[in-house]
Amino acid sequence: AYTPAGHAVHVYREAIALAAKAAGAGVHGDPVEVVIDAVWKRPQRPTSQLPRQDVDNVAKAVLDALTGVAWEDDRQVRRLVIEKSYGPEGRTTVRIA
Repeated sequence: AYTPAGHAVHVYREAIALAAKAAGAGVHGDPVEVVIDAVWKRPQRPTSQLPRQDVDNVAKAVLDALTGVAWEDDRQVRRLVIEKSYGPEGRTTVRIA
């Protein structure tokens, strides 16, 4: 699907790719397991217990960001675990094994 150039997901993907490079990620062709912990800053008045973002969209953004950085192709991901929540500050943690 097309994502307009000004969409915030592009900044999110770039930040993830830069963080992975800074952490020493390297491209390889082996199968991987990925665990994503996506935390959004809690709004003053949350309308629900969970952030409204779909976990599948978060996963796609993270996997796309790491293609060519931590693996050759996201087809190498054999297991994917993702959790979303609110917290005092927003952050995304990605563990690759």
